[in-house]
Amino acid sequence: MERRGELGQELYELGLRLGRLGAVAVGSGGGPLARALARIAGGGAALSGGEVKFHDGDCAGCGAWVGRYYNLPAALFIRQEGDGVDIYLSDGEGRSFHRRLDGGGPASAVGEWDLLAGADCAWAACRVGERRAPGGLAAAEGPAALTLALERLGYEVADRPVPGAVLFRADREGLSLTVEQGGLTFRPVGEDALEAAASYVDEPQAVPAFRPDGGGTEQK
Repeated sequence: MERRGELGQELYELGLRLGRLGAVAVGSGGGPLARALARIAGGGAALSGGEVKFHDGDCAGCGAWVGRYYNLPAALFIRQEGDGVDIYLSDGEGRSFHRRLDGGGPASAVGEWDLLAGADCAWAACRVGERRAPGGLAAAEGPAALTLALERLGYEVADRPVPGAVLFRADREGLSLTVEQGGLTFRPVGEDALEAAASYVDEPQAVPAFRPDGGGTEQK
């Protein structure tokens, strides 16, 4: 496993150098080790200021063509073969370099990357469940999932405060929520902002946290 860490470091440093050229096409094929190393190289390129163009071509020839077609100064393709990897690098002008590297252990020991798509929608659906608000106009400030949750609850949602509308204001990371309605500010309880919004619908008469006309003091 130590060799695998060294291999990752090599690809990261290669990515740093490629990123300094301005842009690089990056692709991979053959297995999870190649995919992981391609992401490591792409991360290095991006951190050094480069523009990384990941592509889904499944061979080095396609990767080199992508580089030339888009006039990129470099194209990197990583092929996993057994427990090792082949590194293909081209400069966008037809010149290429190939190197075989030991993978540092069985390929089966490499974990997979998995993208859980639609997480915002799933989060909103889970928190709202079958709840429905009376409806009407609301304004949402916070992550996109807050708007999705309020729409599922039955609100017509604006992206900025509107006179007479309930204002749901979450922090940027969706961890807490305040609700402003009728001149009062409420802090509904929940594990996160979306659960708090659903809680507010369940308990519309919750004790307000702040009363503007009372000097902003918190109500116990």
